[in-house]
Amino acid sequence: MIVVADAAPLIFLAKINQLVLIPMLCDGEILVPSKVRHEVLGRGIPPDEERLLAVFLSKCKVVDVKKPDVFAKALSFADNCVLTLACKSKADVLIADDRLLRKVAIMEGIRVIGTLGILIWATQKQLLSSKKAHHLLNELVEEHSFRISTAVYEVALSAIFKDQFG
Repeated sequence: MIVVADAAPLIFLAKINQLVLIPMLCDGEILVPSKVRHEVLGRGIPPDEERLLAVFLSKCKVVDVKKPDVFAKALSFADNCVLTLACKSKADVLIADDRLLRKVAIMEGIRVIGTLGILIWATQKQLLSSKKAHHLLNELVEEHSFRISTAVYEVALSAIFKDQFG
């Protein structure tokens, strides 16, 4: 499996100390554009998160995307690098939270999963208990400014607790 990762899910998973879930769920090569590496290890990152991200990135293949394709002018340079790498590597999965990035990736035929999807998938694979995933979701929203609508929060909770009561 080839996986390409964008910055936001890496940052949020580091904040809740759950970066380890990505290699546990995505068996194969994890690719990260060098622009994303610079973004996640930029200034102002708390030392604990920086250490977690550095260890995670040391196990990934960091790829320099010299001249990314422009998929959408509204996407950042880094997001266009992510999409270029995902398309050129024929990625099986793109890990991204940005709505426009996700939409364009899907139009390009790439399967997308975000931070919430990682928590839900980890629960389904019994890497996290439903209770732990619920706690982590609340931590993201309450302590780390993870912005989602009430409707998305409710859908995520439903998926986290699926099969527990049925």
